[in-house]
Amino acid sequence: MINASVTLILFLFFSSSILQQTDSLKYDLEKYILEKSNLTSEDFDEIKTICNNNPQMEECQMLEKADFDIFTEKINTAKSYFLGSLLIAISLLIFGMLLVFLGVNNFLEAGYKISLNLTIQGFFAAFYYKVLPDAVKLLLNSNYLNNLTQETPKEIINDILNIILKWLSLSLTKTFNLAITIGIIFLIITIILYIIKRKALKEQNKKIKQKE
Repeated sequence: MINASVTLILFLFFSSSILQQTDSLKYDLEKYILEKSNLTSEDFDEIKTICNNNPQMEECQMLEKADFDIFTEKINTAKSYFLGSLLIAISLLIFGMLLVFLGVNNFLEAGYKISLNLTIQGFFAAFYYKVLPDAVKLLLNSNYLNNLTQETPKEIINDILNIILKWLSLSLTKTFNLAITIGIIFLIITIILYIIKRKALKEQNKKIKQKE
């Protein structure tokens, strides 16, 4: 349960970071379209104005389907679910810690197990957020997607892929750094608790020997 909650918290952090950069993605995609169509931003704004007045035009209907404002708006609606998801993740984390304590009935032992678990989870999460860009590249270059986009020039596909990866890269780096930080902090705590636990165990054994 602790692992699931930490995974969810990191995913929510990653997703929140992505959603904060939707304007950047929109800007890069619109800039790319303008470059490929040899239009200026003024021309593009003028076309939008014409389409707002004449939405029934076939070309305008095509433009509406590719409207990045609508795309951004739909993505931003996901933000309303983040607070609830975060509260659920934190509740799971606290409940998982409570279960560990009830299982061992010892604060020191429970703290050590929880800290060790968070250390492993932190470094594991850092690993998969590090390799995620390569996984995304493999997915987007898969035969299945290539078949779906075979009528689109490969150059355009690669350009859009680079824009998407650029959009993801900053969020992936932030999440990777957070996961590494969690791993390092709890690694230090785990070592400290292990030393304290060993000393407490030695003291306990010493007292037992003295009683004998």
